Amino acid sequence: MVNIVYGPVPSWRLGRSLGIDATLLPKACTFDCVYCQLGKTIRKLSSPKELNPVIGVEELIKQLERKIEKVGPDSIDFITFSGTGEPTLNPNIGNMISAVKRLIPFKPVAVLTNSSLVYLDEVRNALSNADLVSFKLDAADQQTFEEINRPVANIPNIKEIIESIKKFKAGHHGILALQIMLVDSIKPDFRVNFKGEALNCLIEGIAEIQPDQIQLNTPTRPVMEKHIKPVNSTILSAVEERIKEVTPESEVIRVDEERVPLKSIKREKKPIEELRGDILALLKRRPCRAVDISIALGTEKREIEAIVRSMVKEGVIIEIRSERGTYYTYSS
Repeated sequence: MVNIVYGPVPSWRLGRSLGIDATLLPKACTFDCVYCQLGKTIRKLSSPKELNPVIGVEELIKQLERKIEKVGPDSIDFITFSGTGEPTLNPNIGNMISAVKRLIPFKPVAVLTNSSLVYLDEVRNALSNADLVSFKLDAADQQTFEEINRPVANIPNIKEIIESIKKFKAGHHGILALQIMLVDSIKPDFRVNFKGEALNCLIEGIAEIQPDQIQLNTPTRPVMEKHIKPVNSTILSAVEERIKEVTPESEVIRVDEERVPLKSIKREKKPIEELRGDILALLKRRPCRAVDISIALGTEKREIEAIVRSMVKEGVIIEIRSERGTYYTYSS
């Protein structure tokens, strides 16, 4: 049985987030973003009709019930559709959201999407029941969009995507967020999105949408393309100010702000093999430091460090050193 539900993991956007992986490995997406922490897109898809196999609602609910019983509902802030690919590729996403809300009506449901399929009526309808939908918008001009997000064939142009987000917002009663990844590059000819014409277009796109929330991000984990690097806090602040000028009613949150309250998780002594399985399920979805894994699994950091060291030696996972510390990721 493949794990669909993972975490909960500490999220700078959503607190302690219990993740739902709607596509599973190998990575299935409509984009091949230069900064993706999961590496290259293996299954490049342009429609929910192309996803195979498709995760069903019954299997999701079985796993979710077991996970909630194990970690306790008080340890969860959000139940979030994210994972190893674009969640709206799953044609069951709408029924999944509804089933989750019936099972745990007192916890909000979020969907993190790259926005590429929101032009489809069925996708907008499927997302309408989510409490928070976070749409990726890294660029609002076609050249920067193609350079950073690298959409697959048959995906609409960025102007049409923006219009589709606005259309969704008009009929949605929850929170609409924009997730913006600001990237720099050591390549002088790479079109970055934090300055010049690319930034001007991005600000105009944000102003058109007028989201409830803007999630301002920059790569903090290891990325796929080695020439990509994060922007500094001064740049984040400058972009934040420009965003606030055109969206005075929107909440802006930043990846470099300490704002996530970490709730306690049920602590229990687990067998090593169970912990190894939980760690692997987590690292298949995102690179993590030992402290992140410790928080997510409710296990002492020293025990996690010993386990990940052995898994690195075995070649099951790999370690990557970065400015924020040593990250561990799945060795695919």
